[in-house]
Amino acid sequence: MSDGALKEPLVFEPFLRPMVWGGRALGDQLGKRLPTPDAFGESWELSAHPLHVSVVAEGHERGRSLTELCALYGDALWGAQEKEIDQFPWLIKFLDCQERLSIQVHPDDALARKLLNEPNGKTEAWVVLHAEPSAKIYAGFHPGITRGDVERHLQEGTLEQCLASFTPRSGVCVFLPAGTVHAVGGGVLLAEVQQSSDATFRLYDWNRLGTDGKPRTLHIEQALSAIDWQADPVQPITPQPLPDFDGQGTAQRLVACPYFELDHIHLKDAWDCSTEDRLAVFLNVDGHAQCGTPGGFTRPLRRGETIVMPAALQKVIWNADAACGCSLLRIRLPG
Repeated sequence: MSDGALKEPLVFEPFLRPMVWGGRALGDQLGKRLPTPDAFGESWELSAHPLHVSVVAEGHERGRSLTELCALYGDALWGAQEKEIDQFPWLIKFLDCQERLSIQVHPDDALARKLLNEPNGKTEAWVVLHAEPSAKIYAGFHPGITRGDVERHLQEGTLEQCLASFTPRSGVCVFLPAGTVHAVGGGVLLAEVQQSSDATFRLYDWNRLGTDGKPRTLHIEQALSAIDWQADPVQPITPQPLPDFDGQGTAQRLVACPYFELDHIHLKDAWDCSTEDRLAVFLNVDGHAQCGTPGGFTRPLRRGETIVMPAALQKVIWNADAACGCSLLRIRLPG
């Protein structure tokens, strides 16, 4: 790996995926340029997964892939954590769940290797950006539900009765460890941070037809083997204040797990943010801010945009819009 300099933060081209459960909110609310009139469900903001590797959209590194950057500039990207990295660890998305996602579960690392020959399972977190009054998040089973109960409800087409659920609101964060049965939909726009994995087992798909007019494939036996039957129903997390935050506004820890730290930072004015010698990814989920570096880089960051701050930049200078402020999600490896 080279320890060459990275001159500026990195902005990547989003990868937009049509989905049968999607809508148009990625364009209407987040400003994505949807290329066709189809229903779009996902905007992959940052990925080194084989299904799609992100490419730099602008600046000195324009046209380079994320995997190229990791190979060329590992030290500059990751700083003191470079020795911990053997692959880019996250897949970061925006999701428009206009209709309900399938009831599904993701395997843990060991089961992903065993059943799919994939290196990673899929632990993930959601942050809700918008939810219609009729929206629901399903996460985990009601207490006491057994495998036999699930098999019976699958035969009867009533699996929803086994699932704990709640009505989401904007700002809510939900943490979904691998093995948690879940679904979401009915007009929910959210940000998702997950392991770099596309391992999903569908249990039930609401008797829906795919774009080809046929039922989508289910993976019932794999899903039943992936479920954590001891897990409790999932509720929105309770954010914890970050006591060392020195900007104008508030900062909260949403999730700390072995795969990522996820923080919510609401800026009201200025923030001189140290990179602390580790890479950080920022998503603007509301409002408007200007970000810059001591080296002279400056760029507005609008709602729905994502920017990567290499460790070597040392400091990032944020200035939030005085009228509306700015809400940022920050993703880092555990410190």
